[in-house]
Amino acid sequence: MKESALKKTGHFAEEARNLGKSARTRARLMDAAVGIFAREGFEAASVNQIAQAADVVNGTFYLHFKDKDEIANAVTYRIAADLARQLDEAMGDIDDAVERISTATRRFIEFGGARPEWGMALFRATLSFRDLRENVVTYLRADLKRGARQGAISVPVDDFLIDTFASMTMSALFGQLSGTAGADAGSKVAELQLRMLGVTPARAKKAAWRPLPKVALSMSVGQGKS
Repeated sequence: MKESALKKTGHFAEEARNLGKSARTRARLMDAAVGIFAREGFEAASVNQIAQAADVVNGTFYLHFKDKDEIANAVTYRIAADLARQLDEAMGDIDDAVERISTATRRFIEFGGARPEWGMALFRATLSFRDLRENVVTYLRADLKRGARQGAISVPVDDFLIDTFASMTMSALFGQLSGTAGADAGSKVAELQLRMLGVTPARAKKAAWRPLPKVALSMSVGQGKS
């Protein structure tokens, strides 16, 4: 894949277009990795495939990343961390935990569904990297505890609950990416999640299906390791 094509379609390359040559090359490799990981999965993907997709030699790959695991971490951590942070910032004026929990689920699925390669890469990564899952649920854990303090959540907030909640979100994302779930997958799973947390049916339905304002989410790309 030539650099000109990557600049048109690669999100990391687009963000790095005004940076130095080294940062642009690193970004091209990260874009290539997203596509390979999403299509092949982490286990089947190879450094050679990533280098070829980025239109560089293997030696150039190793100037930027030690191995496949390092670029996988760089890509998925950047996507997950930036997305979680931006979702939290976008909800800065929302104190109600029920609204925050529902909004975060719906935004996450909306974002992943609108960018299939990133969404599938995230889905596969959360299955492979336990510490990545912990990174993704950091904000969720805080909102669940907020809900308990506010009296909206009537079930114990423990690791099992958090894992179950996160699994429901990822299953809905996969359903949307694979075409087995429609555009309303986010609202459907958000309502189910809120009911699981003990939120009343009427409140859960209202929070899960209310229209959400448009929010622009983007990924930042720097020169350092994620």
